[in-house]
Amino acid sequence: MERSVWSCYSHVFAVSEDALYGDRYGERYEYDSNVVNSSRIREGDILLIRDAQLIFGFGVVERIDAAEGAKLMQRCRVCRRAALSRRKSATPEYRCLKCKAEFDEPLVEPLVVTKFVAHYGQLWIPLPSPAPVRQLLGVYAQRDRQNAIRRLDATAAERLIGQLAGIDGLFFVQISHAVGPPGGFIESVARARRGQAQFRQGLVDRFGAVCAVTGPQPEQVLDAAHLYSYAKAPHHDPHGGLLLRADIHRLFDRLVLTIDPKTWRARVDPGLADRFALLRELADREVVLDEAKRPRTDLVNGHFELATRAWKDRRGT
Repeated sequence: MERSVWSCYSHVFAVSEDALYGDRYGERYEYDSNVVNSSRIREGDILLIRDAQLIFGFGVVERIDAAEGAKLMQRCRVCRRAALSRRKSATPEYRCLKCKAEFDEPLVEPLVVTKFVAHYGQLWIPLPSPAPVRQLLGVYAQRDRQNAIRRLDATAAERLIGQLAGIDGLFFVQISHAVGPPGGFIESVARARRGQAQFRQGLVDRFGAVCAVTGPQPEQVLDAAHLYSYAKAPHHDPHGGLLLRADIHRLFDRLVLTIDPKTWRARVDPGLADRFALLRELADREVVLDEAKRPRTDLVNGHFELATRAWKDRRGT
């Protein structure tokens, strides 16, 4: 099924009481069934996260949670529409965008809705520098300017991603399409963890600022990757992790790239390597680790077996 690309207005940087949703930058996007297009977002879709002025990055939806909930709707006292403008200096404070009525306080009524949380953190690409929202003009697939969730023309959107995030950003969009969303036929055992500063620093002290696959890198671009399921064993094993450049970490998490514990060389999904030159460049690289500092072989082997099994599943064998 063809996936969609969406422009998603986020309150993630809002500090006022108007920030009604619990968006978490780089991890999740929250919305409800009262929002136009809310029922159309699917796993595997691409979300461009923005506010009123800037585009911050994009992510691929890996999971959507849904639950019944309630929200308070503010309505016009005259026509009862919800299209209100709250003014900072003019009085009365509120103005209806439909009937133009003005009033100090809107009507407030509860509304039963379905609340959605779209998780996209495993494949989130922040832009090197936030881009102005005006760059989406001409990329929108529809003219519904006021909607928080707007469909984008997929071809034009991927072209824009290539312009804003470079070849690496476009590459991961293409890889995510080829691999599919996390879950299902693959089981991710090495997930990016937040709040693990000590674990990461321990790996930097152990290995230096060195990606295990690509060699020395600026420390800022290195992630701490677990070789085991942190969800199942929620502790940080100093012998169960690797430092990986952020883009390599994503490939590792998605079981596109792994390490052969017999040769200590990088292996990539051969079916995808045939299609992507950037993957071919990573294949068969010798791991940049001192033998005495290598992580536990059993954990490396566990990831290797999961990855090679996933490759067979993708080929249908």
